[in-house]
Amino acid sequence: MSNTSTQKEVLNRLRNVKGHVAGIERMVGENAPCKDVLLQLLAIRSSIEKTGIFILENNAAECLISDSIPAEEKEKVNQLVKDIVAFLK
Repeated sequence: MSNTSTQKEVLNRLRNVKGHVAGIERMVGENAPCKDVLLQLLAIRSSIEKTGIFILENNAAECLISDSIPAEEKEKVNQLVKDIVAFLK
């Protein structure tokens, strides 16, 4: 990820997930109801999926397109990435 603001956003999202996991560990240690633990796990799964979509949306074209590809092909890749992201949301 060459874009610094994108990298910072991804790191913030991952730190948030990490803190959430620590909270779930405490819940399990305190014998919290299974329903509550599962709800928190669902929240983490959603956060991870959204982070993956964010990475895809902001970096996929950059990863897939080299400078030697014609502009028309670059546009096709950019459109494909947009379509995939729209489908995932």
